Amino acid sequence: MELRRPIEEDADTLLAGSRDPLVREFMQGVFAHRDRASAVRWITEVAPGLWDADRAAHFAVLDGPGPAVGWAELTDLRADEGAAEVAVWLLPAARSLRVAASALRLVCRFGFEQLELQRIDAYAAADNMPVQVVGAFIGFRRAGFRPQLFRSSSTHTLHDAVYATVVPGELC
Repeated sequence: MELRRPIEEDADTLLAGSRDPLVREFMQGVFAHRDRASAVRWITEVAPGLWDADRAAHFAVLDGPGPAVGWAELTDLRADEGAAEVAVWLLPAARSLRVAASALRLVCRFGFEQLELQRIDAYAAADNMPVQVVGAFIGFRRAGFRPQLFRSSSTHTLHDAVYATVVPGELC
């Protein structure tokens, strides 16, 4: 398992993920790229700009040779609090506890070791148990419940959310 900054060759993965029904349902702020060129522009212009402004860190998720199988990100970077929010999505063929936990662990480790974060937060739809299990598996502990926190990107349904957090010493 490996994470790396996205490159132009990851555009097909980003395009597929942004159109995946589960990603669109449960990931806040994911919009469907209209074509590969839109995904390339996002990878080559938007993601580096967010990184350079210390607002977000985006990664392609690799599970061996071949194309990226998903995306991991630290967003809402709050240096003054030493905190950020984490999210990971995987293409359908890569969805497993092993791949999801490895990707989530790696992006959190990057946040703690490279960005010197003291806390990483995560939100999952209350009805998205697989994501909650992955978080708990690597050390996230439930910290709260937020009614109707986010709106589905595809159906516009409001989802209640479970809020969880992890600190450096609890990441396993």
